[in-house]
Amino acid sequence: MRWCKVFPGQEDQIPCVHTFVSQLLADHPDRANIVMCAAELAANAVRHTASGRDGFFATEVTWTGLTVRVAVADGGAGAAPPLGPDLTAAGADSGLGRLAQLASRCGTEGDHRGRVVWAQFLASAELPSAGGAPGATSMPLSAEQSTAAEAADLAERYQGWHTWFGRWTRQWWAIPKQASRATVLIAEPTAGALAQRLDSLGAAS
Repeated sequence: MRWCKVFPGQEDQIPCVHTFVSQLLADHPDRANIVMCAAELAANAVRHTASGRDGFFATEVTWTGLTVRVAVADGGAGAAPPLGPDLTAAGADSGLGRLAQLASRCGTEGDHRGRVVWAQFLASAELPSAGGAPGATSMPLSAEQSTAAEAADLAERYQGWHTWFGRWTRQWWAIPKQASRATVLIAEPTAGALAQRLDSLGAAS
């Protein structure tokens, strides 16, 4: 199951993200931790990216079995958010540090034009019981070679939109950069299908 919702890039939307994710995960055993991390991702988008400057961000929740993935697409920033579990590291954000400790995997993709920060959570019963150190393993996402050229082409053709390939969802995504546009997150199975969808909206630069 997958849900997505777009929020204005404002501080008062962080509790709305908390409520949104909490309602979706009502039966998940680790709901409290996941909801807290989703709110931290939203806070990071509002406070440290272009989303917080009259923009917006999208929160996506994917739930398969007892595994949950939360991702936030924002307006981009000059530097990637720190996701390391060492909360004493220089410049590390305590909220994102907690996320890195609680998640089984986490990462980020994108740049100043738009970024997606994500975290994957295994239910407590599914976590390895031996042989592993506590905490999370951060694994940044990188574009697959087979999709890099298509991603570059979409970025060039549709400069008013953030476009990217979701390696977890195996889909192509687009979200408008300007808040004045219809705040809709678009998903298609191929880069060509996404281009056709954007063309139908008159999105080409």
